[in-house]
Amino acid sequence: MKFMNKYSACFFVIIISFHSSSVLSDIKLSIDAETNLKGWKFNQGDMELELIQRTPDQTRGFFLARGFSAIVANDIATACVFQTIVRNKGSEAQGNPIVVSLKEWKIIKNSKPLSLKLKEDWNQEWADTRIKPSAQLAFRWATFPTEQIFNPAGDYNWGMISFGLKPGESFDLNIHWNVAEKSSQAIIKNMQCPEDK
Repeated sequence: MKFMNKYSACFFVIIISFHSSSVLSDIKLSIDAETNLKGWKFNQGDMELELIQRTPDQTRGFFLARGFSAIVANDIATACVFQTIVRNKGSEAQGNPIVVSLKEWKIIKNSKPLSLKLKEDWNQEWADTRIKPSAQLAFRWATFPTEQIFNPAGDYNWGMISFGLKPGESFDLNIHWNVAEKSSQAIIKNMQCPEDK
């Protein structure tokens, strides 16, 4: 496929259905023309989610620059990291807060549900190692919150999520969110961890 310029991207649209809602939603798969990194953009109602591959080299460099050892930076970098953005698109007058808890999200790999590797899991793993407090603070601020409420009128946040899989592995992602105490979920199929090149 020929791209018009370096900012062009190729988009594919996949329609999926929900277990807890009759409303259909769409997912747009984009491929960056310059980096070949893939991104998945999900929309349903006021909920918008974007997941963008980060190369292991990007993540390694980020954490090395913030005081992590080469070993720990590599452990994070090769744990299937995505830049994640969640936004509440609801209007101020009629929208409701959206509650997102990554504890409820599941990776589906070989038909088995697996939990994400949350920042709390990393912290527990590092309990017996010497990691500078400044590096731990940088990690906390750079990673997506485990639980957050997004208010209407464009409230959003972004950060890295690690899925704990190996570079290049494919998986489905079961996402959950709550609006007005009503739980919704969807499955984003055929996601792929960035390769370590």
